[in-house]
Amino acid sequence: MGVKGSLAWSLKIPKVSKPLFQATYRELMNYLIQTSSNVDEINQKLKEIGFKVGEYLLMDYADRIRKHAVAFHQFASTLQLAYKVNSGQEFTSIWISDDRRVVKFTDVKCPICEGVEIKDLPGLQYCNLVSGVFQAVLTLRGFNGDSYQESCRAVGDDACTWTIKLLE
Repeated sequence: MGVKGSLAWSLKIPKVSKPLFQATYRELMNYLIQTSSNVDEINQKLKEIGFKVGEYLLMDYADRIRKHAVAFHQFASTLQLAYKVNSGQEFTSIWISDDRRVVKFTDVKCPICEGVEIKDLPGLQYCNLVSGVFQAVLTLRGFNGDSYQESCRAVGDDACTWTIKLLE
């Protein structure tokens, strides 16, 4: 999508303040931590919530724009635009494998975990909600793929990295 399309998207999408979003997300995380028995359960619940968010965002997107990614690797630009529109920033980098079956999205300034430092929950994927959104987009667009978070700044990694992988 060109400059005009990106500008149109940024003007058409209602905005929420970053501090409000971060405070709400932190309370969601506190609730999940208190009501879950282990880190894997928290990560799974976050991905499930993200999937529901992704369903909503994809339906809203489909109503506005009729052009969708046709090939798996085209999700790189589609999800970059969605991330920019919804977070106000782009991924720091996007990597596509030579066989175009794996795409990795990295953000060294993730707006979800900005200012968050968690040392007592090893394996927590604080921003796994993004994986769920990506999973919804893949699934609802008919791709047999998987989405997961590889690294997270909130738990001490240098960047947040999410991967989508074509399974068939």
